[in-house]
Amino acid sequence: MSDRLKEYISIAVMLALTGFFYVLTPAEVESGGSIFPVVLMGLMLCLIALKGISDFLNPKSREANKNIDLAARANLPRFWIILLSIAAYVIAVDYIGFYVSSFIFFFCLTVGVQYEKRTPRGLLIRFAVVTLFMIFLYVLFTKILLASLPKGIFF
Repeated sequence: MSDRLKEYISIAVMLALTGFFYVLTPAEVESGGSIFPVVLMGLMLCLIALKGISDFLNPKSREANKNIDLAARANLPRFWIILLSIAAYVIAVDYIGFYVSSFIFFFCLTVGVQYEKRTPRGLLIRFAVVTLFMIFLYVLFTKILLASLPKGIFF
């Protein structure tokens, strides 16, 4: 299966999930848990739009991704790394809490599955992105949706 076909399939799946969340959304959205599907729909539509804009404005980026050494891709069993990471994350959420385990999971996963050479600058950028993402999740779940998440031993 070509990379282009995989991209089209992922966009189609995201559009289908957006439609699914639209069907689940009540007619009148109030604050709290009922706004969560609306947030997911907005995020997925933003990702689809960003992907389309990126492909339109920079068609050469796809060619740059092909230059990554294919032998390096085959050396690591990335599927098993991701699967074991998800299993460890699900177990860790109850013990060390949602925010701490999510931070560790997202940071380790982004570092563990990257194809490029790891540099201190790249690690710092990943650390900053994951930190901002966790702040976003905190504001979304705790302040906007008023959802209680597993606190674990650290909070």
